[in-house]
Amino acid sequence: MGWLSGLFGGGGNKTTTSTSSAPWGPAQGALKTGINQANKLFKADPTGQKSVYTGSTVIGWDPLTKQGMSGMQSAAQSNMGGAGTSGQYQDIINHGGLSGAQREAMDGMSGLAKNPYNSYQSAALANTQNTANSSFDLNANPAFQQVLNQAQGAARDSVNMSAGGAGRYGGAVHQGNLASQVGDLTSRMVGQEYNNWQQRRDTANNNLFNMGQAGVSTQQNANNSMFGMGQQGFANLDDAYQGLQQPGQTMMQLGAMNEDLATRQMNDKLRIFNEKNQAPWDQIARLNGVASGAGQLGGTQTQSAPGQNPFLTALGYGATGAGLLGSMFG
Repeated sequence: MGWLSGLFGGGGNKTTTSTSSAPWGPAQGALKTGINQANKLFKADPTGQKSVYTGSTVIGWDPLTKQGMSGMQSAAQSNMGGAGTSGQYQDIINHGGLSGAQREAMDGMSGLAKNPYNSYQSAALANTQNTANSSFDLNANPAFQQVLNQAQGAARDSVNMSAGGAGRYGGAVHQGNLASQVGDLTSRMVGQEYNNWQQRRDTANNNLFNMGQAGVSTQQNANNSMFGMGQQGFANLDDAYQGLQQPGQTMMQLGAMNEDLATRQMNDKLRIFNEKNQAPWDQIARLNGVASGAGQLGGTQTQSAPGQNPFLTALGYGATGAGLLGSMFG
């Protein structure tokens, strides 16, 4: 088969491709400039500390905020520990939720619940009760006795004058008329006085009943008011307790504001610390990035390959003559 090798062997012409690791020519100038500048920057600040901002980025309290905080703190401190409103609130808590004025009102209501009448009403009640419980006594009313005596005297004078004019003064007829006139007058006036007394007693009993009803109503109102004030006292206890805590809560709010500022300041210190520690590594990474990027640019590759067989080419086959051999040995 040696003749076949000579017949179908490759020709003398070869294709050559060369490979180079050098960057792309037009980019080399820019790469050299960039590397030089990167080296200068790295040498000028190899640790990267100069590029770290070491100032604070925390915004402190505004003067108006400080003024407001100072006012809140002063007000809170003036009303803590039994001073100011805290003392008043504590007093309310100590007395069942009632302030001094409410306690005075409660005492007044308690007195009304026990005795619904004031001194004038009590005196009137006693007088009315005496009248309602009284018995008829002709001599109990001095004014009536005076009027009765005057009326009897007038009646006697009238009879005496009539008898004297008729010439019968001192006689039996005179005496009979005198007794009849004075007796009738006395009987009528005593009867009228009895009716007046009876009417007064009936009126007194009615008034006594009405006064009793008014007393019961006053007691009920007083008890209702006391109950309502007791309920209000329970509500006041909670309000007083909340008010008692308010200065402390204000102080806690101010403390939380200061803690927030301190936290932000500490975070800012940690930021500076971390940036300083990271800066050298960032500088090295930047320099390595420029160098590695420059090394990846450009480059060519060289490769050799045999040329085509002129005999096969003339016959219309490719360089290997695969078609011809296939037809000859198929």
